[in-house]
Amino acid sequence: MARRPKYLREIDPVPVKIEKHMLEMGFKQSSAYIDWCWVNGFEGSLEKSGAELMEEREAYQAIQVRRAAHSKLHRNPKAFLRAVCSGELSSDEIDRPIFKQAAAEIEASMENGEAQSSLLEMLLQLSNYGDFIFQTAPGRAETPFLRGLVKVHDRRALWLRPLEDWKPKSKNHEKMFGELTHHLFDKYGSVPNFMEGVWLRDDRPSWRFRDWYVHLGRGHNLRKAKSPIPLTKRMAHHFLEAPDDYTVEQALRWGQMKSLGCADAAIHAMAATRLGRSLINEDFWFTVVRFIADNPMLDPRQFGPIVDYLQNQRFEPVEIEVAPGEWRTEPPAQPGLSMQGRTVNSLMRQVHDWHRELGRLRDLPSGQYEKADFEGLTLEKKRGGDTLRWVVRQLRAARDLQIESDELRHCVASYHWSCAKGHCTIWSLSVSENNGKQERRQTIEVDRNGVIVQCRGLANRDPNPGEWSVVNSWAREAKLQVSSYL
Repeated sequence: MARRPKYLREIDPVPVKIEKHMLEMGFKQSSAYIDWCWVNGFEGSLEKSGAELMEEREAYQAIQVRRAAHSKLHRNPKAFLRAVCSGELSSDEIDRPIFKQAAAEIEASMENGEAQSSLLEMLLQLSNYGDFIFQTAPGRAETPFLRGLVKVHDRRALWLRPLEDWKPKSKNHEKMFGELTHHLFDKYGSVPNFMEGVWLRDDRPSWRFRDWYVHLGRGHNLRKAKSPIPLTKRMAHHFLEAPDDYTVEQALRWGQMKSLGCADAAIHAMAATRLGRSLINEDFWFTVVRFIADNPMLDPRQFGPIVDYLQNQRFEPVEIEVAPGEWRTEPPAQPGLSMQGRTVNSLMRQVHDWHRELGRLRDLPSGQYEKADFEGLTLEKKRGGDTLRWVVRQLRAARDLQIESDELRHCVASYHWSCAKGHCTIWSLSVSENNGKQERRQTIEVDRNGVIVQCRGLANRDPNPGEWSVVNSWAREAKLQVSSYL
């Protein structure tokens, strides 16, 4: 097979013979044609003999015939599943996004012949209940239920009941998935509903949390499971009572703060901060949680700014530009910062001073951050007789971050150095009605790996369903992933 060169060069003018050949194969651009050649084992050049062109046409026609045959499999889910599990059909050959995604999940799970056969048997059984296995989780276009089903199958040796005995009670896909996990792993019905989401996650902590699901399903005490934070008896009790829409991390905060006597409003506010997404540096953050519990009159709206300030001062390295494009990394501003001896007034004064310092970003040079290698989005949606125009655009200067921070009352201005260094990109989601003034709704952070890791609105609120719909549409079009923490 020909090898793609590691360098890029200018494409030469296309000879008439090659241009005609390209058009016959459906390629309007020489770059697309050359990419096809490399992928399919042909030399990526514009100088070829008649015999070489004939060989390419025959290969192209064979691929088209195979694609046409495969397209019929979409009408027969069981035949589609058999073809994918047997290796006859690969995700690269599928055009329809929902089936392509399903095939990719199955391919990533394949271990050996026995596992393939067992997974196929499970999926065929579930396909009797409609198109459930091909659907995605509500509001999470990049999270197919099939991903969770593969993980459920991975632990098939721990199933408590036969799959054949399961019959869905609901036609709602999300509830069906939850019913299935409880049927297979939950002996006493003691696993809280929010734990169902751990089967759909792909991050490293989720492995431990799936073990928790199995552990709890057998009636065992959570305190005997390996936990990222110390659990008292009272914390473990409250953990099991966390709201159904919480993640495991948020439920741990719920249990922790409930045991300290915090009100529900305070817990919900804390769960919306980074402490509801991460359990790193817990020794320090527990002292923050205890500080908040000891000061119940502290406005929950201030939790986000407080956590951002403490994270920045104690854990974030300081990036200093010593010359254009040249940076020096220094330790965090206060690596030994402690909550001992602090009062609410002194802490809020420090937070205020930090925000005022961030406000000085307005005076930074007007140079722009590097443009992302994916585009924003403009999307129009009808609502009654009105037209809503949604726009996602990149914020590419310190002043843009500060304006966004001021209008939505959060701390995105502190991301200036991360954007300048290329660690992430920040995007603004806004909407206008009938071509009126654009209203800022959400600020979105995309990390350098193309994953949407944060999405926050006014005063750090979560996106509503309409905003999530636009974010997911953008993620699909820009080929971004959505973090399971969101």
